[in-house]
Amino acid sequence: MRIAALLSLLLVQALHAQTDVYIKRIAALCNQGLPCFYNEQVDAEIVYWLQNEEGYTSFMLGRSEALLAPVDKALAEQGLPGFLRYIPIANTNLAYDFSGYDGASGSWPLSFAIAKRYGLKINSYVDERRSREKAAKAAAAYLADLYRIYRDWKKVIAAFRIGPVELNKAIRLSGNSLNYDSIHNFLPEAYQAPMVRFMGMLYIFNFHSLHGIKLKPYAQEKADTVWSSCAMPFKVLEEKLPIKGEDLRFFNPVLRGAYIPHYFEATQFYLPAGYAARYNKVRDSICLELSLKTSPSLPVITEVSVSPDTVYRITGTIEPALPGTPAPKFDTIVRVIDSVTYIEVRPHAAPKPAPAAEGKVWVYYTVKTGDALYTLADIFDCTVANARKWNGLAGNTIGAGRKLKFYVPASKLAYYRKMNTMSLAQKRSTAGKD
Repeated sequence: MRIAALLSLLLVQALHAQTDVYIKRIAALCNQGLPCFYNEQVDAEIVYWLQNEEGYTSFMLGRSEALLAPVDKALAEQGLPGFLRYIPIANTNLAYDFSGYDGASGSWPLSFAIAKRYGLKINSYVDERRSREKAAKAAAAYLADLYRIYRDWKKVIAAFRIGPVELNKAIRLSGNSLNYDSIHNFLPEAYQAPMVRFMGMLYIFNFHSLHGIKLKPYAQEKADTVWSSCAMPFKVLEEKLPIKGEDLRFFNPVLRGAYIPHYFEATQFYLPAGYAARYNKVRDSICLELSLKTSPSLPVITEVSVSPDTVYRITGTIEPALPGTPAPKFDTIVRVIDSVTYIEVRPHAAPKPAPAAEGKVWVYYTVKTGDALYTLADIFDCTVANARKWNGLAGNTIGAGRKLKFYVPASKLAYYRKMNTMSLAQKRSTAGKD
């Protein structure tokens, strides 16, 4: 019993001695202007990382150093201190696909409202909170604004993750204390974690070598930047390149679905290094093939023409959507350039109306009771088809009071104008003379 008690006492003394080491080292950081906070929670956090189970701490240190460049750049652009780089490590271990229980996303992570406030795009297709560069810039801007409010980095670090509302509640509960060490105990345990983890990271990154822990080199996956001019499903790229869908998701965490969206301008995305050249060879053909799959079929070919510049035009019609409506026309244009065939389907461009023949003008006539289109066509010296075309008539029915126009020789304009004053009998007599 005495031996067990002695061993227990020695262990307690050793733990107290180690705790004193942690406190002194954190105090040294404090003297350099870094945040200082220490309690039993921070002690437990430090102990956890110092265990370096299966080399995970070494891996985390090496990976973080390899991926922190966008973070450091964004902080520098805002004139913020470098120790804030440990915020995304403490919250998500720099996992760009992180999704929190509270809806926050990305490596920092950011809530929907904060992300939108700082200009990040979030919709059905993309979530820019998962962009390394864009999310870092938004987070740095948010941190700068929080510091203007609190003027204390510990409160800023806590508010960044839990939000100013929750931090302000704890401040009021603490009797409006300005000291974060006092405020901390009035936060719910889940809201205490961001500061605890931050202090753990601050200690580990600065003193890991004193505990015999080395960084494990991390080779960051290299990527090629490419562009798409159409919406492109992952499965198409998987077939054409070929490439694994999981690789596309890994290199493009911003994308929410299994496809590259298109916003009527070239869309940037990433491929594993070495894939850009083969992608660029098939990019246009992929977009062309996808556009043809979504274009209407042309069951009836009505016209084919070939021009000298190797452009082939096929004009066709498709079945109308409703009975009695005109059948829509579509042009399929085929271009052969340098032995490559390009196909484009577009709405048919109707020929422009022929310019008015010289010496002809429009004359207007108001339909009277008893008038028939056949009679009017006869007295205005045109065909019934022309009369319908000029006046947009679907059939031969015309109602009294409607104005019609006829294309007549200018030299006989006065003669045709008299038709408006003729009686029905006179008009029929005139028509019968031809």
